Amino acid sequence: MQIQYDPVMTWNWKMLRAGAFMLDGGAMFGIVPKPLWTRLVTPDEKNRIPMQTNCLLLEGHGRLVLIETGIGNKFDEKKRGIYGMEDRCILDALAEEGVDPGAITDVIVTHLHFDHAGGLTHSDGDGGAVSSFPNAAIHTQKLEWEDALANKSTMHSTYLRDHLDPVAG
Repeated sequence: MQIQYDPVMTWNWKMLRAGAFMLDGGAMFGIVPKPLWTRLVTPDEKNRIPMQTNCLLLEGHGRLVLIETGIGNKFDEKKRGIYGMEDRCILDALAEEGVDPGAITDVIVTHLHFDHAGGLTHSDGDGGAVSSFPNAAIHTQKLEWEDALANKSTMHSTYLRDHLDPVAG
């Protein structure tokens, strides 16, 4: 299914805050020297800077579209500590808006790194993962999907199969 843009149709939209986390400031700013990037943001004692997983909820034309899904809630306590993850996910943000995840018709992920696609699935309570949006069509770039499944990334632990396998169909 393709979502077509209709300039006449209006969309209602809402930004959803799906949780904060922290990443290494040097990794995020790359070749920019630390004395320059620390003018914008102050790192913690582990050189991490605060990040936010913001998602966009669009409603219109009989569709309820979610853009990005954030980190999700499947990480263990050790990883949550390493990344300074807030105990919050897209399901919490949707609940605050009174939106049933089953009502989402489409999910668009710009790319499949864990901080964008982790919320595609959630824990089933038995150590596995299930789709967070069982009635939604998931949209992403074909090459990105192939790269994610092959774990083609220069960044360690960027693509995680438990975020992707349950929605592969």
